Amino acid sequence: MGRRSIVFTISAVVCSLSTSFAQMGNYKWNNTGSQLPSGMTHATYHSNLMNVDIGYNIYLPPNYNSTTDRYPVVYSLHGMGGNENSNCQNYGSVLQNGISSNAFPPVIVVFVNGRGNTFYSDSKDGAVKCESSIMKELIPKIDATYRTKADRTQRAIEGISMGGFGALMLGFKYPDMFGSIGTYDAALVTWDTLSQQTFDQSIPKSIFGSDRQYFNENSYPFTFAKKNAETIKSLNIKVRMITGDNDVQMGPLYHYNCAMRDTLKKLNIDLVEFKIIKGGTHGAGMNATTIKENMIFHTTNFKSATPVSNPPTSLHQKNSMHSNSVTIKTTSFRIPQQFQNSVDAATLYDLKGRNLGCIQMNGTNCIENKMSQNRFSSGVFMLKGEGNK
Repeated sequence: MGRRSIVFTISAVVCSLSTSFAQMGNYKWNNTGSQLPSGMTHATYHSNLMNVDIGYNIYLPPNYNSTTDRYPVVYSLHGMGGNENSNCQNYGSVLQNGISSNAFPPVIVVFVNGRGNTFYSDSKDGAVKCESSIMKELIPKIDATYRTKADRTQRAIEGISMGGFGALMLGFKYPDMFGSIGTYDAALVTWDTLSQQTFDQSIPKSIFGSDRQYFNENSYPFTFAKKNAETIKSLNIKVRMITGDNDVQMGPLYHYNCAMRDTLKKLNIDLVEFKIIKGGTHGAGMNATTIKENMIFHTTNFKSATPVSNPPTSLHQKNSMHSNSVTIKTTSFRIPQQFQNSVDAATLYDLKGRNLGCIQMNGTNCIENKMSQNRFSSGVFMLKGEGNK
């Protein structure tokens, strides 16, 4: 690989039992002053969505300033009660040693601030826009500021505990943005578990508005694994999960992780590995060994991926397009009439030929505009029919 990789790691901070939960409500969007490992620096971006400066930490590989290479990216999400500084110490020596020993190629890792208790979601009342800020502000900021390979096949997301929930939620909700997903002790809580816990009731009340339906429809990772299964499979998104079989923090998290494993297998989504740490309690899933394993997992996936696929037809000769391909705009995202009764599915491509995912027809004639923009962004795309009815 001639060019190097940026890895954005969604890091999850584990709240140990010794944590004073009374202090957990003192969450900030920007947390400076932490001493960071070699290669990491603290920076901020301004969120226009919330009119606040948000902090993040970024790891740049050792030769970043002496080359012109571009790198894949891994986003690391922290756990409940944490911030952008929480995962850095765990990753520091792993990244430096792993790259210098050629255990995995150079990557960039971005440590995201999920403001302690957001579950990386937008709040029902609109006051907190963590999800939207990550997807619409942070990722574009990183791609514009650093030498990234700004392609979903060269971008990964992972996290611990609450960050594992966030990694699966964002990875499955926005499959056009990531090529691989990793988790450590993912806090895959159900609404009942989240609403009944006693250490931070601001989560179900302030973030999710005490609304089970809002949580299930907008944030629950299982919802998006099922809803977007065909797209996830068509884009060949890979998943690796780590969990301890004695993880009972915040409910039976081990069993919730097993439920996700079984769901992904049933949906035929590529779960590369489901690693069980025998006797592992909450937090045991993240250590130097497992972080290294995940870095190898992500970078192997980066290397094997083809960032830009061959266009389905010539994109420069619209008048000579195959009759089974059309161009569309997501601002008026109606399924072409010739597809509705003649093909089983349609694959969406951008104008660089990137495969953005598959849409099952099933008599569909229109995709709701807000959903299409969340899923595909906006612009002009090519839609190619697949199979004949």
